[in-house]
Amino acid sequence: MSKSNHSEPKLIAQKKSGQSFFLSEFDPKFTQEQKSWRPLHLLNLYRLLISGIFVSLIFSNVQISPFGMTHPILFQITSFAYATGSILIGMTIRWRWPTLWLQTHAHILFDFSALILIIHSSGGVKSGVALLLLIPIAAISILSFGRSSVFYAALVTLALFADQSYLKLTLDISPSYAQTGLLGGVLFVTALLTNYLVNKTEESVEIASQREVDLANMEQLTQFIMQRMQTAVIVVDYLGNVKLVNDTAISILKLTDTESEKQANLYEYSLELGNLFQNWKTNPDIKSQIIKLEKDRTELTIKFAALGSRPDSGTVVFIEDNAEVTQEAQQLKLASLGRLTASIAHELRNPLAAIRHAGELLSESPALEKTDQRLTEIIEKQSIRVNEIIGTVLNLSRGQKAEQESINLYQWIQEFLNEYIQLPQERFYLKFESEDLEILFDAQHLQQIFNNLLQNALRHTIEHNHHFRPVVITAGMDAMNKTPYLQVMNYGQRIPKEDFAQLFEPFFTTEATGTGLGLYIARELAVCNSAKLEYIDIKEGACFQLSFADPRRKN
Repeated sequence: MSKSNHSEPKLIAQKKSGQSFFLSEFDPKFTQEQKSWRPLHLLNLYRLLISGIFVSLIFSNVQISPFGMTHPILFQITSFAYATGSILIGMTIRWRWPTLWLQTHAHILFDFSALILIIHSSGGVKSGVALLLLIPIAAISILSFGRSSVFYAALVTLALFADQSYLKLTLDISPSYAQTGLLGGVLFVTALLTNYLVNKTEESVEIASQREVDLANMEQLTQFIMQRMQTAVIVVDYLGNVKLVNDTAISILKLTDTESEKQANLYEYSLELGNLFQNWKTNPDIKSQIIKLEKDRTELTIKFAALGSRPDSGTVVFIEDNAEVTQEAQQLKLASLGRLTASIAHELRNPLAAIRHAGELLSESPALEKTDQRLTEIIEKQSIRVNEIIGTVLNLSRGQKAEQESINLYQWIQEFLNEYIQLPQERFYLKFESEDLEILFDAQHLQQIFNNLLQNALRHTIEHNHHFRPVVITAGMDAMNKTPYLQVMNYGQRIPKEDFAQLFEPFFTTEATGTGLGLYIARELAVCNSAKLEYIDIKEGACFQLSFADPRRKN
């Protein structure tokens, strides 16, 4: 904190040192009032320059024709008064007192009075000094937006004619009315031309202001649309510097708040993404490419689109999570499996039903020995098991496309435990980061997955000190991915490491009575909802985590 406090006054001091006492340094962030006072500053600089030259001639005792040739004393007095008045005017402008309107007209009248006296002391219009009046005439057109310039042009012209007459009467100098009239015409033309230019400039400023507002609105609209797009979008310049990134891209790339806020390069977001961008710049014919993030091995499809034909044009990067493509492929696979199983279901069930029926008839025979009775029980039991396997596969193959809806995870689990699992509450321990966790999932699919995980956890929980330790149900938001997750953990024997790779394979089971389809079906249903079911190795028992898709990315 102390470092910033010391550096800030230093910066302010440097900024002040670059300012003039009579002219503040221009800043594009000036308010309209500050911009209105600036022309007065510029006019006063002109005033100081002219009066300074005149005073310098007086102090150096150099006489340059025609300045002061007719009335040297009047020229000296007027020059000193003009210089002194310019300094005082600089102070009033600096203080902005009195008001802008009053200062504008007072300063112009002061200029005209001083310059006409200097013209008179130099021999009138013939001296050519009267050309100094053009700048004040143009200035009043700018300062008063053209409303008073014609009046002042007429007033100065009349004053010049009066001066010519006075010179004729007092010093018998031949008047130059034609030249005075020509000068007056130049003053009127200057006033009218400046008026025209000021009006055009004012119109241009209004149009530019309106365009600025329109562009600002368009920029806000573009950002609004991009932030709500379900497709991840990043806009970069020709060097790969990120100019805009939407929330979906932040979610897919697993960016932290610090990474998403700073204007970084693509390489800082993802090394793979930066390399792909450079490859695309070399070969723009590349349509799309697939990468895997180092953070969590998420597979992404990357597409690039140029914003222009110039080499320094920007580029739009489209990022798609392949989980959605996998979901579509899963639907096709399930449809194919459904057609296959439907065609062979009756072929399997018909002979199976005959075998089971024959076993039942054989078990009812009074002459059946005990050894044979045991064999008929095995036939009955295994027939039922095979029939269940066929039914399970049929149900999986008939699975329809996920009809996702917004679900409050905490409320849904509470209702599920109360309605479907008729066990004491002591058998479960709920750990929720928030009761407001929202997920996007098919409710029926979620029920099948959660029921399977819960039944497995209950079945493999080992009794400890004459009671069962509770099944731990945890839900929260992943710190890295910013997506919700659900964990089901039980205390019991660990799953052998050699079985990890086969846990989700169909028909793999460690139980004699199991079908080996529970976890496989649960994983397939998770994929249908763009979610991920995985096993987490822990020291005691087993833990399965269901990672949900970002609920903002609706299908």
